[in-house]
Amino acid sequence: MTTTSSYSAKQIKQLAGLEAIRRLPGMYIGNNSVYGLHHLLMELIDNAVDEIMNGYGDTISVTIHQDGSAGVEDNARGIPVEYKPESKMPALTQVLTVLHAGGKFREEGEQDAYLSGSGGLHGIGAKATNAFSEWLLVEVRRNGVIFRQRFENGGRPASPVEIIEPDSKRVIGEINAHTSLLVKKGLLAGIKTGGKTRSVKANPDLGSGTLIHFRPHRPWFDSEMEWPQPKKSVPWDFGRLETRLEQVAHLHPGVRIELRDKRGPGKEHKKRIFHSKNGLLDYIKRLNRDKTALHKPIHFKGSGNSDITVEVVMQYAGEETELVSFVNSIPTPLGGTAVSGFQAGLTKAVNQFGGDKKMLKDGNVRGDDLLLGLTAIINVTMAKTPQFSSQTKESLTTPEAQGAATSVAYENLLAYLMTNIPVGKAIINQAKAAARGREAAKAARKLVMRKSALEIDGLPGKLADVQRGSPVEQAILYIVEGDSAGGSCKQARNRKYHAILPLRGKILNTEAATMTRMIGNVNGREKGNAEIKAIVSAIGAGFGPDFKVEKMRYGAVAILTDADVDGAHIRTLLHTLFWRHMKPLVLAGKLYIAMAPLYQLHRGKKSVYAYNDEERDSILKKWGRDSVTIQRYKGLGEMNPAQLRETVFTVNEGGAFNEHLVQVEVDDIHHVNALMATLMGNQAAPRREWLVKTWAGEGSNWQNGGA
Repeated sequence: MTTTSSYSAKQIKQLAGLEAIRRLPGMYIGNNSVYGLHHLLMELIDNAVDEIMNGYGDTISVTIHQDGSAGVEDNARGIPVEYKPESKMPALTQVLTVLHAGGKFREEGEQDAYLSGSGGLHGIGAKATNAFSEWLLVEVRRNGVIFRQRFENGGRPASPVEIIEPDSKRVIGEINAHTSLLVKKGLLAGIKTGGKTRSVKANPDLGSGTLIHFRPHRPWFDSEMEWPQPKKSVPWDFGRLETRLEQVAHLHPGVRIELRDKRGPGKEHKKRIFHSKNGLLDYIKRLNRDKTALHKPIHFKGSGNSDITVEVVMQYAGEETELVSFVNSIPTPLGGTAVSGFQAGLTKAVNQFGGDKKMLKDGNVRGDDLLLGLTAIINVTMAKTPQFSSQTKESLTTPEAQGAATSVAYENLLAYLMTNIPVGKAIINQAKAAARGREAAKAARKLVMRKSALEIDGLPGKLADVQRGSPVEQAILYIVEGDSAGGSCKQARNRKYHAILPLRGKILNTEAATMTRMIGNVNGREKGNAEIKAIVSAIGAGFGPDFKVEKMRYGAVAILTDADVDGAHIRTLLHTLFWRHMKPLVLAGKLYIAMAPLYQLHRGKKSVYAYNDEERDSILKKWGRDSVTIQRYKGLGEMNPAQLRETVFTVNEGGAFNEHLVQVEVDDIHHVNALMATLMGNQAAPRREWLVKTWAGEGSNWQNGGA
């Protein structure tokens, strides 16, 4: 065996300081795309929440500024600022620049800075924000004065920790090895430097707290975020932030959360205020606001003979399952051990109740049948540092949490059902109905799957499949809007990699559709929706709970529609179908949006495609506008096969995946569930409310669970 490159001590590298975070975004912030961008802000919000959890402060303010910067301010204790000889820097600098430094660690015998649990893991959070920032400014209010420091270009200190008199705003000193702070009765009275003492005019009414204001360094985030945003913009998602801050308010009754978006024209900006009196009871009311509930919310809390506290609010309403989980106020969208424990306790309690009341003559109900129509919020508080699947904390892995959640759910729920027998009977009847529906749907799905895509009624020859022997992982099924465009795509594709499935019109909205309406039933009286059945058969991996990613006939599915309102609607309907009934496909990263160009620009013999207005303007800036012809594609049908072949269906050296495929990513499962229910559900009022809030830009308040 021969090698073409040497491997020696020169190849061994050590990443210094915050560079390690920037080099490994997947480890520290999830990714360097939209999720990672928002994770920078969430880390600061979580720090403020940790202070509130421990009894310090009652207000958090989050502001998105016109220039794309963002700020998080609280009225808690304020980050310590004193000089630390062992680290040769102020504590404030250390907290924002040195990995694994923070107030959430404790030596044996020391007093905890955080008594009731926190979401902090490794002393990384705020440093990750600093590492990915163009600049970051921190201001701490302590002892009646302000301490300020600025960082630039990924966390490099651009100033010392300055001491500022609050009334005059003058810089009167700095924190360093030669500075001593003289504090009397909680206020800074003087600064001692080199044997000289300078008096300070502190303001006793200033209060305490921390403001961190930063702007993400745009070039460190990948190009996927640039579409359709301008390259220099910072695409903060107001709705995503609303969801998170709404959760914080419900988890901590009495806390006031303010969110402002100042990116509107002039002085106009969005403003939301979140405040809850009844905590999780308000939250479940909001989650189920458009559903028909079987019973009043069930609320219980316990420790399960451990130092892990489990709080649950649950209610059966509607047909969807929504399990929302938190650990020390950190959302865990993928659940984990506490959610598994709750499900086990729920199943055990219901079966115990049903057996005692002679309601289960045909055997116990299954856990998955008990989940149908259940909305549950599982909130876990741990004094010890929780274990997560990653720094982004999407799933709890602490083993003890499973046993604690099982014990708390079983004991409390069984006691509740025994004293609320009608509720218990309603839950068991719901589970039995779910079991009957599951069996009927399974039979119907098997019937659909036995047919090939070419045998579906009314759709002969609709699917143009890949050639035999094509590698599954490289093959892509393109779902194309319209038979006309489908014909051009079939001519433009590479048969080794591209399968084409044209759609006739708009598919059924599957948000609230029954299984029978979607795929029919066993006896054939209901044929179901032809377009949905074609998609299910073409993908070949099942439907609903039977869907298996590993059985897919293609490595990915791509949606290709016109760049107009109808195309966007069809895309949304397909998103709903995949999310509600083929969710593993989406979570596995196998759903894409195929991007066709909007323009073709000609100048002489030169011809260039532009995929958005910004690219068009950039080309015109280089070429000038003289003698330039611009063709605007209103739909896919206006592009001939040759044009589609060199754009949409480009085959790279590595196969069929190209830069014109945009992967559909889900960063917050609960946010997606709520948004889809709002936009695609059959209730007009919440959809109208969302549209007004999103597009009108008017300030409004939300409080007390939406009351």
